[in-house]
Amino acid sequence: MKKNRLSRRDFLKKAALGAAALSAGRFSGKTIFAQTKAPIKIGVAISLTGAWAREGELEIGGYRLWGKIMNERGCTFGEVEKLGCSGPGLLGRPVEFIVYDDKSDPSEAVKLIRKLIVSDKVDLILGPYGSAVSNAIAPLAESYQIPIITPLANAPVIWEGKRREWFVGVLPPAWKNLYGCLQIGKEKGAKTVAFIYSDTAFPIGATRPLVVKAKQMGIQVVLDEAYPKETADWEPIMSKAWSQRPDLILGGGYLPDSIGLVKAAKAINARPKLFGFLVGPAIADFAKSLKADGLFVTGETFWEPFTKTPGNQEFYKAYLKEYKGEPSYHAAAGFAGGQILERAVKEVGSIEDKKALRDKLYSIKTTTIFGEYEVNPLGHPDSGWQIGKATNLIQWQRAEGKKLLPNQVAVEGMVKEIVYPKETRTAEAIYPFPGWSK
Repeated sequence: MKKNRLSRRDFLKKAALGAAALSAGRFSGKTIFAQTKAPIKIGVAISLTGAWAREGELEIGGYRLWGKIMNERGCTFGEVEKLGCSGPGLLGRPVEFIVYDDKSDPSEAVKLIRKLIVSDKVDLILGPYGSAVSNAIAPLAESYQIPIITPLANAPVIWEGKRREWFVGVLPPAWKNLYGCLQIGKEKGAKTVAFIYSDTAFPIGATRPLVVKAKQMGIQVVLDEAYPKETADWEPIMSKAWSQRPDLILGGGYLPDSIGLVKAAKAINARPKLFGFLVGPAIADFAKSLKADGLFVTGETFWEPFTKTPGNQEFYKAYLKEYKGEPSYHAAAGFAGGQILERAVKEVGSIEDKKALRDKLYSIKTTTIFGEYEVNPLGHPDSGWQIGKATNLIQWQRAEGKKLLPNQVAVEGMVKEIVYPKETRTAEAIYPFPGWSK
């Protein structure tokens, strides 16, 4: 059944109202705190405008839903419920968010994180959207010795060889995102691949290691090219890729890139055997924008509504009730970031001992609604980098004739199917690409 998506204007309005309610400590039902209970202030600088606004809105939606549920019942869902629901609030104190728009600009994010720490004196921080911004603010976590969880960043440049001591991630390494495309291609006999990707930290970190892996697998790389971040016309780069007639075209950047690249591919009638693009295909907006032109495109996902993780069904229902629209993995990751923080704070028993919280974040192994959480420990060259979480590859396929799984939602006559790896697969990959719909 088709769901109505919350418009960006309505989302921001709802978010602003939510912030006002949290700040004032006014909650419905039984969510009433004693006046002596000072709020736990959680700072967030995130993309609400700019190139990554949609992804940022989804992530902050996950954060806010986590905070609302904490303020209502004292715990969220799944594994963390075992620690007790002594609510309302976190440690009996209301959760209050202080949120700023970093405008999808790393330098702006640095200023805002410093403001949150120095001027606003927040107790805790949840991370921004994206690798470029996360990489920019990571040194502030180190210099101010305040632990930061960043749910939606995984470029190698953030953690590889950095020995981070105050900055932990939730996503697995970026190169795993489209690795399934190479594996499927190899199994199906693909001989050539073209890589085209945005010249920013995350797409570079996700794509360039795949160039090496493709060569190791015996797949010839016929193009390896980054296009400018400011690109708004993707036809020239797609034309360059298709001129090589590769079996696979992989890369992209974010939601606008994936939509633009698919439109460009249709415009020039590019027909590789498989398309694989970063970030965008996992978001319902991709299918809503492209409709049937989005069919058979693949992309990474880290979570779906039908994923069998502890508390996932409760999260999904709560999100639909709160926002009247489908969550993507971005929203689930934001909620999971809150759950990881929730567990660390409860196990330490306070928010004042930042070092104890840091140690806990680096040592715990847990499962959130988003999946497994375990990072490289302190002392490791890549400390803080996620090693527990798995990556799945999805492909948009026709919904007609399919028996849908619980919470598997059709969008514009299409459904997302997990096509890699085999142990989590919900359908076989459609390969080769059958061509464009008329």
